Amino acid sequence: MAQNGISAAVDLTGQVAIVTGGARGIGQATALALAREGADVVVGDMLDTDETVKKVQALGRRATGLRTDVTSTADNAALVAAAVDGLGRLDVLVTCAGVYGEGALDVDGDEFDRVYAINAKGTYLSVQAAWAALEDGGGKVVCIGSIAGKVGGVLAGPQYAASKGAVHAMVRWFAKYGASRGVLVNGIAPGAVATEMIKGRGYRESDWPLGRFAEPEDMAEAVVYLAGQGSNFLTGKVLSVDGGLLLQD
Repeated sequence: MAQNGISAAVDLTGQVAIVTGGARGIGQATALALAREGADVVVGDMLDTDETVKKVQALGRRATGLRTDVTSTADNAALVAAAVDGLGRLDVLVTCAGVYGEGALDVDGDEFDRVYAINAKGTYLSVQAAWAALEDGGGKVVCIGSIAGKVGGVLAGPQYAASKGAVHAMVRWFAKYGASRGVLVNGIAPGAVATEMIKGRGYRESDWPLGRFAEPEDMAEAVVYLAGQGSNFLTGKVLSVDGGLLLQD
C-alpha cells in the first residue's frame, strides 16, 4: 500500500501465486506468508493440501489445492489452469517441491535419477508450464535450492547436491531468458531448516553460526521479499538463507 508517496516493499493484493510442495514445511509457510500479503494461492503437492488451503482461506484469501507430481507435465499444466482459469491470473510461481537424498559413492543410478527428477526436472517443468502466464503479466519465479548446491552438500548425498546445483543454474538461465520478457527469476538456498526432511540425519544446531536451525517461516520471508516489489531490480540471484554458514556466495 502506498503511504506518503512511498510504496510498501510487499503488497501482493490481487495477485495469484502457485506454490509447489505446499502441503507442509517451507512450502506451507510460503503459501501462508504470500496470503498474508494479499495473494490468492494454488497449492500443489503429492501430499494432502487441505490443511494449507484451509489456513490460507482463514487469512481471507482464495485457495485451491491439487495433488501434483512435479515430474508430470500434465500435473504442472493443471496447476497453471487452476490459477489462470480458476483464480483469474498468475503472478508468482514458487517451486518448493523437493526430496532429500543421502549416501556417498554408494548411491545407485535409480536413486540418483529419482532425486534429480523431482528436484531438478520438476523445477524445470513447473517453470515451463507457468512461463506463458507469467510473461503475460510480468511475473516472478522463486526456486528453492539448497546450500548443498553451493558447497557440495553438508550431510546430503551427491544426488541431492547435484540436483540443487542444477536448480541454481536454471535460476540463472531462466533469469537471462526472462529479463527481456518481463519475468524476474531468483532463488533461495536454505541451510538446515527444522522440518521433517532433516530429522535424525545428524544435523546439529551448534554447527550453524546463528546457533539454531532455520524455521520454515525464515525461508518464507525470503520468498516474500523476492516475490514483492522490493526486489524489482533483482534477477538471477540465489540468496543463501543459511544462518551465516556461507558468508560469501
